[in-house]
Amino acid sequence: MQYTEQLNRSSLPDNEAPHTLIRGCALLSPYESGRLHYDQDILIVGNRIQAVGPSGTLEYNPFRLDRILSGKGRLVMPGLVNSHTHSLENLLHATSPSLPLELWLIPLFSTPVEWTPNFVYLSALLGAIEMLKSGTTAVLDHLWTHAGVELAYLDATMQAYSDAGIRATVAPSIEDQDLVLEEGPHYGIEFPEHPFIQRFDLWPSIDRQMNTLGDFMSIWHDAEEGRLRCMPGPSGIHWCSPNLLQRCQELAQQYKTGMHLHAVETELQAAVIRKQLGQGGIAYLDKMGVLQPGTSLAHAIWLEDGDLNLLAKTGATVVHNPVSNLRLGSGRFPFIEALNQGVSVALGSDGSASNDRQNMFDVLKLTGLIHNHPNEDYKKWPRPVEILESATQGGAAALGRSGEVGEIQPGQLADLVLLDLEATPFVPLRDACLHLVYCENGSSVDTVIVNGNVVVEGGTITTVDEQAIRDEIREQCDVVWPGFSAQLDNEDNTREVLARLDTLRRLVLHREE
Repeated sequence: MQYTEQLNRSSLPDNEAPHTLIRGCALLSPYESGRLHYDQDILIVGNRIQAVGPSGTLEYNPFRLDRILSGKGRLVMPGLVNSHTHSLENLLHATSPSLPLELWLIPLFSTPVEWTPNFVYLSALLGAIEMLKSGTTAVLDHLWTHAGVELAYLDATMQAYSDAGIRATVAPSIEDQDLVLEEGPHYGIEFPEHPFIQRFDLWPSIDRQMNTLGDFMSIWHDAEEGRLRCMPGPSGIHWCSPNLLQRCQELAQQYKTGMHLHAVETELQAAVIRKQLGQGGIAYLDKMGVLQPGTSLAHAIWLEDGDLNLLAKTGATVVHNPVSNLRLGSGRFPFIEALNQGVSVALGSDGSASNDRQNMFDVLKLTGLIHNHPNEDYKKWPRPVEILESATQGGAAALGRSGEVGEIQPGQLADLVLLDLEATPFVPLRDACLHLVYCENGSSVDTVIVNGNVVVEGGTITTVDEQAIRDEIREQCDVVWPGFSAQLDNEDNTREVLARLDTLRRLVLHREE
């Protein structure tokens, strides 16, 4: 590109870490929200930031530089972190109308897609490309598949992230029960045979899945200079027995990682958990020893009194997913209340089947809108700087990378995004934080650096052939989509399962609609 200068390093030993200089960029002021500091330099050595300061003040040997990136007219910010998604759903966007979560899940097990490892690879790769090109440099993938925990699919997903160049932590989803379905007989409801109802019988035994999860972590954890990591991903409170939660904890301790799971996402989940476990979901996780730094909980919407204090005290991170929460009518996480009580909060897109995109700027804007309630003091509405911190430093906590990702400071991993200040979202330029939260949609992203490597340049991904990937996906999805109604007939009994589960939902929640 015209603003990039490549320097000859042929005289340098091959084993020396590459040096990259971003020269003359703008940075967000750490002291005055929304203000920019212009004409700043960032020196990257290997995969970390070595120095930051006004242009011309950094000490380095100019003959050691491998690359200079011009920062003129560019705002450099820490890469966004997508702290909760499901990569298998990247090929399932726009396939479902808005439905309550429990009903929405059923058609996912009725899709005509043949989920080969290559198709899983393409799905993860498509999402990684979308994220990188819109300024997300790291992702926590709560990976579920139609085969449970199966190594071929886990390897395919991790290979996609390796090829794309994104920072990724993959937490394979594992489960061995469904307390919602177990409520059925108490209300005289029996469910017919269906891939969703029988999934535990169709998958490998839980012992085999746990062994596979251990094998996966032994192969991939801390691969690619630590860019790729793994952690156990127990699917959720009502989907995991106490024994399974304990086994996941033991595996996490073995590899010194955190864990990632869904928590009280819907009112139905919360009601069933309290009835069958005798306490609220957050208190139950605390009793099980799950809540600790490194544990991240997706959603955590249906909280009880004292839960926020418990989350703050234990250091667990909550991942707020405002788009999917609205798409499925799940409810509203108390974002501001959580921050005020000292809870670590990150942001996530959730899967594309319940969001339809993997663009974290969508998440930033919605977070800045849905918590502005007229019956609450407007002085307590979310501030742009708090939203940005949740999407960067909060995401670092969810990844177990606090102090390493999410800020532009010496010693931090070099995960950076360069945005074009001449692009429409910044014209005319006023408060940079307001622009990033309310105006930006990813269209200004020009260059993306992950782990010290340029993976997007001039808005184009440099690590893979995006057009070839799109062509291959279209070729494998060449059948005309029959529509949601026709999809319900792809598997026998899908409509009957939906009807009975809808009845159960109304009975448990005492609704007469």
